[in-house]
Amino acid sequence: MDLIAVTGVNCFLHRNRTYRRLIFTSALFSLAGLLLLLALRNVLLYALATHFLLNTGMVLVCFGWTGRREFLENWAVTYLVVILLGGFLEWVTENGVLPRNVLSEALVGALFLYAVLLYVRRRRRFGSHLLRAELCKGERTLSVTAYWDSGNQLRDPYTGQSVSILSRAKAGELFSEELDRFRLVPYRSLGEQNGMLWVTDVEELRLYKGKECVSHAHAAVGIAQQGLLEEKAYDLVLHASLR
Repeated sequence: MDLIAVTGVNCFLHRNRTYRRLIFTSALFSLAGLLLLLALRNVLLYALATHFLLNTGMVLVCFGWTGRREFLENWAVTYLVVILLGGFLEWVTENGVLPRNVLSEALVGALFLYAVLLYVRRRRRFGSHLLRAELCKGERTLSVTAYWDSGNQLRDPYTGQSVSILSRAKAGELFSEELDRFRLVPYRSLGEQNGMLWVTDVEELRLYKGKECVSHAHAAVGIAQQGLLEEKAYDLVLHASLR
């Protein structure tokens, strides 16, 4: 189980460690866990030593120390997989889904691990595309969560500006029909070949990447249809060129 966990982390997080190192380390710490089980009579002490000493040491030996952030990421994913994998295998064997043998447990465990780490990888990639942003229009400023979308290639054919898409609810907080000028921009998307999008300009679009702030002057912002972005984790879909 330890070998499946660290191998999955090595593949999905692209740590590029040799399989010989992973196999040797997993075997060594599995043996250490067995000796610990025989030596300790206190169940709580054994659980604490296993989860916080053995698992931490296994991650450190497998992947080395390359900084606190990467180490914690390796540790968290490995620890999560070991717990999930152990609980899952116990459930399927206790309920008679699998026969109690090493081969079947390893196969099902590897498939389960693949599904878990694939989900983690997708969430990690999604999170890296989320940015804090500010839209400035006159004396008005709106803070939103922006999502960089490589598929958003929309440009205003009249001005050549790249167009980002703002949720209708947030647009109502920033723009005013009486004060702001809007124009209709044609667009095409899946299921919509002749769409029209209301677009206006903001004086400045600020994107925050950690401590760095990137400013885009005179940015074009389109207003999304009602309900299109309201259920999303972000309010603004950035144009692909605004990364």
